[in-house]
This record gives sequence, C-alpha cells and structure tokens, in this order.
Amino acid sequence: MLLLFTALACSPSADDTSESPTDTAPRSVERIVLHEAFSGSNCGPCEPAARNLSNALQDADGRYAMVKYQIGSDPYISAEAVGRRMMYLPGESSYGIPYVHADGTNAFHPNEMDDGEPYDASDFELLAQVEASLAVDVTMALEGQTVSSLVTIDPIHDLESSDLRLMVAIIENKTTENIGSNGQTEFHNVFKKFVPDSEGTPLDALTADESVSFDLTYEFQGEYADDTAIDNQVDHATEHTVEEFEDLAVIAWVQDATSWTVYNTGFDGIH
Repeated sequence: MLLLFTALACSPSADDTSESPTDTAPRSVERIVLHEAFSGSNCGPCEPAARNLSNALQDADGRYAMVKYQIGSDPYISAEAVGRRMMYLPGESSYGIPYVHADGTNAFHPNEMDDGEPYDASDFELLAQVEASLAVDVTMALEGQTVSSLVTIDPIHDLESSDLRLMVAIIENKTTENIGSNGQTEFHNVFKKFVPDSEGTPLDALTADESVSFDLTYEFQGEYADDTAIDNQVDHATEHTVEEFEDLAVIAWVQDATSWTVYNTGFDGIH
C-alpha cells in the first residue's frame, strides 16, 4: 500500500486582501522522487519489477532518481546495500526482494501494489505532487577512479529535525557483468558506494533561504573484482565493481534518519 505524507503550506486569511510591491509568492521547488529499489539478478520476480518501474517512469525523465541496490545473490551485492535494505526493516533478520522505498516512507512491492496492480505512472504522479521543503543541487566531477561531488542544499522551509542526513550514492548507469538467472541482460542505476558511508553526513537544522554546501570525494581502490558473490562481497578497501568509470553518476538526498522522510533529491551524471 502506498502511503503519502504531505506537508501543507499556510495560506493567507480571507480578510487579508492587501497587496504591496514587497509581497512575494512562497517559493516552491520541484520534487525529484527518490526510488530506492532492492533487486537481484537471480531473483525471478525482479525481472518484471524492473520492467514495471521502467514503464511507470518512462515519461518522467528528470523528475525522479533511481538507486538500485543489487542484493540477494547478485554478484554486486555489498554490505552497504544489504544494510540499506535492513535499515527499512527494523527488528528483522532477513529481507525479501524486489521491494521499493520511494522518498523513504512510501514502501511497496513494484509488482503487487494497489490490489495486485503493479506500480504505474499514476502512482508516481501522486508521489511527485508532495511538496518539497528544499532543493538539492549536485555537480559531479570524475578524475581517474575519483568521484567528486559538490552538493548544495537550498531550504525553502525551516527543518528542525535533529536527525537530518545528507545521503550521497554513487551509481553506475548500466552494468552487464552481473547477469544471473532471471533473464535480465543489463541493469540500470546500480548502486556502487555511499559517500562517505552508509550513515551519510549529519546536518544541523536547516533554515529557510540559507543554503549549505558540501564538497565530497571518494576514490575507488584497486582493480575491478570479477569474482564477487554473496559469499565473497566486494572489499572497497582493495577493489571495486565499477565496469566503466565514465558511466558513473551521483544521487544526493536529504533524509530524516529516524522517520525516513526524504525531503528532496538531486543528481548529476544520470543518462
């Protein structure tokens, strides 16, 4: 079931009809809907799930961001990816796939939501209509195996939460070396690494119209590991699973680590 949490903006009272040259309309920014999809190349239902997500978002270019955590027995499984899945399952010791969290709090099975119907464009539009409290701008640079990201957060409302985090994920736009048994021959928006780690960067309370910026860098170590598996997961200290560094992208979002609410998302390098 898709659950939506919408912030309501205050409107002037009916008696307040005065106008002046200094009156300004409240600022608004477009919501970029973050989809965190948990999938795997050896998971049968993950193949139709990938198609359902693609169909639902085919007319929404630029209005969403997708991070696909390849877990289960996918060769690109990683401790960070599994940890992200378990973060959304407090108290549990195992997980199922496919599954999606959209903007953190909206959780659903992409094949079987809304009385068994798959996730579709109308579901996406409901998510996209939720007011955004801030804008996230991302500029990415690549030099060799080093990914640099300048992330600027521009709040339009005060956010008083004491557990805000800036989450930054490096993804690869397309991979083909993690093919499994489910019939998929290529994979998109594949998660590679959190920067600096899966805890993100803690944020102070945010004040409307006072932007803050972060310059984050991550260097992938060693060579491509061609033998990763569920029992031999990538060791980021010595190796990586990036197929083409020129195909990397960065997605950044502001999230409350307690409520899971995602306030907005930005990206660079996605194609």
